[in-house]
Amino acid sequence: MESNSSKQRGGLWKWLAILTVVTALIVFLLISADHLFFYQTRSAADSQRSRVEVPVLSYHSVNSKATNKYVVTPEQFREQMSALHDMGYKSINLRQFDALMKGKIKNTGKFILITFDDGYADNYKQAFPIMKKYGFTATMFAITNWMGSGSYATWNDLGELQKNGWDIMPHTRSHPDLPLLSSEEQTDEVAGSKQVIENHLHRKVNAMAYPYGLRSEETVKIVEKCGYDYAFTFEDGWTTSEQNPLLLKRLIVFGTDDIAAFRMKLQNRS
Repeated sequence: MESNSSKQRGGLWKWLAILTVVTALIVFLLISADHLFFYQTRSAADSQRSRVEVPVLSYHSVNSKATNKYVVTPEQFREQMSALHDMGYKSINLRQFDALMKGKIKNTGKFILITFDDGYADNYKQAFPIMKKYGFTATMFAITNWMGSGSYATWNDLGELQKNGWDIMPHTRSHPDLPLLSSEEQTDEVAGSKQVIENHLHRKVNAMAYPYGLRSEETVKIVEKCGYDYAFTFEDGWTTSEQNPLLLKRLIVFGTDDIAAFRMKLQNRS
């Protein structure tokens, strides 16, 4: 018969084996949890780094006669451009904007895209000299059928702006409510205005702004089919790389904004 001491030694070895297995399991779980936490933290950090946020300002008219809330006076505009300069912002063109959105250039947090809708002559006569003083350029979304008439810029004006680093892009032919048009009519407005600018200014067009910011699902598909890489809405907020590139937000600048409200737009990432 097996002695009591032998039984005791056998039981002790059994418990030591179990304790060793349990200890090893605990160590494995702790290491795995630590690796998982590190991976999740790194992934979150990588995700944060890959997300691009940039303010895109949306202006219309710069005129001393404030006929509506979208008209900014030259004095207001000068104060705003001075504020951007003092805050260290550098304006970018659409080529740089594209590189920024795709992560090809590092986002310093001080890039800004300045845009003008409609193509008013005062963008050339009033805004351009002020912006040139601070080394800023802009993107103009022009209503091609209206250029050279009434209060709108001429094609010569647009050519001068382009020579000075501005991008000239379409705001359609006649600024209609696109979703109310047929597919053929929308295509004519979207593709036609693109062709007109390319014919006049001999520069590839790859971005547009929706009239009134309005679009339907069909509109977006047409815009994509017509060869646009980016399209801007009239939804207020910062532009990010996570947004649909054909449904980009902008920060709308109103004539009713004082300088404090203007600065606030650049602080609230929404």
